Amino acid sequence: MSVPTNLLPANTAGIETSTAGWTAGANTTLSQSTRFYQGARSLGLTATAAGSVTATTATRVAVTEGLEYQAYAYFANVAAAAGRTSFVAISWYTASSGGSPISTSTGAATTLANATTWNTPSPQVTAIAPAGATYAALTITVTGLTAGAGVVADVMTLGLPTTWPGNLLGYTVAGVETDTSGWNALALVTVDRVFTDSWEGWYSLRLTSTGAGSLRSNTVSSVTVTPGVEHVGIAMVKPTTTSDVALELRWYTAANALVSTTPLTWTAVPGGAWTRLTVIGTPPPTATRAYLALRPVATAAGETWLFDQMALMPASLLTGTLLSYGVQSMETDVSGWTAQSGCTIARSTATVFRGYSSMAISTTGAASASVRMAGTVPVTPRQAYKGSAYFYHALSAAPVVVDVTFTWYNALGAEIDTGTFRWTTSELAGWYSPTGSDVAPDGAASLRVGFKIISPGTATYYIDEVFVGPGGLGLVADVIPDVYGAEISLQGLTTGGHTHYGLWRVRDDGALTPVRGEDGDIVAVPITGDLAVASDYEAPLGTPIRYLVRVYTGDTYLRMTSRQVTIPEPPPTDIVVKDPLQPVRQATVTVGSLPDWSRAARQGVHQISGRSTPIVITDVRPSRTGTMTVVTATRDDITRLWWILESGRTLLVQWPKAWGEDDVYVQVGDVTASRIIRWAAQEDRTWSLPLVEVDRPVGGLAGSATRTWDTVETESVDWLDVLTTYASWLAVYSGEAG
Repeated sequence: MSVPTNLLPANTAGIETSTAGWTAGANTTLSQSTRFYQGARSLGLTATAAGSVTATTATRVAVTEGLEYQAYAYFANVAAAAGRTSFVAISWYTASSGGSPISTSTGAATTLANATTWNTPSPQVTAIAPAGATYAALTITVTGLTAGAGVVADVMTLGLPTTWPGNLLGYTVAGVETDTSGWNALALVTVDRVFTDSWEGWYSLRLTSTGAGSLRSNTVSSVTVTPGVEHVGIAMVKPTTTSDVALELRWYTAANALVSTTPLTWTAVPGGAWTRLTVIGTPPPTATRAYLALRPVATAAGETWLFDQMALMPASLLTGTLLSYGVQSMETDVSGWTAQSGCTIARSTATVFRGYSSMAISTTGAASASVRMAGTVPVTPRQAYKGSAYFYHALSAAPVVVDVTFTWYNALGAEIDTGTFRWTTSELAGWYSPTGSDVAPDGAASLRVGFKIISPGTATYYIDEVFVGPGGLGLVADVIPDVYGAEISLQGLTTGGHTHYGLWRVRDDGALTPVRGEDGDIVAVPITGDLAVASDYEAPLGTPIRYLVRVYTGDTYLRMTSRQVTIPEPPPTDIVVKDPLQPVRQATVTVGSLPDWSRAARQGVHQISGRSTPIVITDVRPSRTGTMTVVTATRDDITRLWWILESGRTLLVQWPKAWGEDDVYVQVGDVTASRIIRWAAQEDRTWSLPLVEVDRPVGGLAGSATRTWDTVETESVDWLDVLTTYASWLAVYSGEAG
């Protein structure tokens, strides 16, 4: 038996300083003895008269009702004597002091040997804290002493016993430290326990065959399970000789009728060594109860198997994962994975991050080694999904590069897209956690995640605790209909716990341009939530572009790139003119003639007396200038173009891609709108627009090109709110508060 965390103070448990942690019971005198089981001291208990000696912890320890606790202590005679027994007891209380115990849990008595050696196994008690219990005290007792006789006690312990986290089997069943009453002998088997060998604590369960065939020992009591939720059965086993051993999960209805079983046979389990066996299963819809069965296979009568730390519990799935436990953990096999190229894979217990097994990837020396899920998981389009794993490599000559790969499929199972997230580890040996994310494209119904090791050489790598599920950094870019812009939806900004984010437009040549936000370029925006939306009205038309988001704190960052999006072009005779700071001011106009761009020289030519050539003093040329003509056909066209021009601000002119012109920011000089026909009712105009190329303006985006009355209604409490927020109807239209 063992308690990982002893709730008793160190001096109470070991008496290394004094006996102050204990209160003597009736007929008992306490002392500090130089004998010990551990450390250098122990607790001496001397009988005043013939009878029993007892001691109780002077201070109670906090406990939680409903949890299972274990207590034990080691005893020895001061002088050899026969007829003495020892036991321990836990008293449960509602307060840290005073009052009477709710109840007392007393362990079985152990007879002390007629010697002065420390008695093992020690007496123990395992019990569940009753309702209302918040504190507990430990009492130790030895009976059968004569007057003046003494015993010693050491390593007094009270705490939660060692067990698998989440185990539904009590410790008395899982570890048989109290007895074997939790196990039935059902087929070709006898059941007892031994203390000569165990994996944990003092005792292990021994199954002995009564004939050749499949033995079966069940838990006597069933545990409550949830239909549809994966459960795991675990047992440590030590056969006498190499043999096959099966674990079985047996599913029952609430009326204790067998529904089905989930067995798993482990072949050639080595004899003479402790091995962890696991079975994974899911209760069928009508099953609410389950039993764990141990089923070794005997070749003859008299063969034995030791079992310890048995468990039946919900699978320890990572929060939010879409994977089954076997694919996540590789505890039973690697059937949930396939080796795509450059490697072979196998289940391994050599190096694990959690649990007992991992996936070993043995590379062949190819340029890369790839593994991926054998099956897929369902997804929702436009949702970001995260893939991660714990990845181990030995000391290497250079950092190891791992790609997290995403393969997306439609409802018919056809591959429609892929994504890759690259991760670089250091060259030092150890576990790393490569993590990537990608957004499910439109039409995606399922996903398969994989891992690719770049230039792996010939080595063995390990993967454990794989996660695939919603989450992670992601962004989706959509064309905004009719207004020549893009909307970028960001998700997962809080991934990694970073403090700021930035958003950039990416051209095919890799050039980055920050996207304009309400407060200027989105390059260092504080992260206040997981989601954000941005609009880009300056993206080139008819050209595939991507968007890149970067979340960061200092030099530490994560980044993600969207899929390509192309903003459509206007009709082939038209251009788009827009105010980059106020995108509602934009128009599509027909070009009469393109500007003949010119760039004036900045130079002074000086003729020098006595020489034929002049001295020329130069400076950089100014930006381009030129005059463009456009044509409008209706009164609405005229009004809209004047509305764009009248602000006097820098404008963005966007040309059809086929014209070979780069988009340009311009200042427009004196404008002339001339009648094409000298007839008053004719609305056609030709416009002369003198242009001067200027830098991209600074400042934030005001309003939206898609603003409607619905927008005003949504953002405003009432008309008073509208009137006090906006200075004019133009401001209402454009969204410029002030």
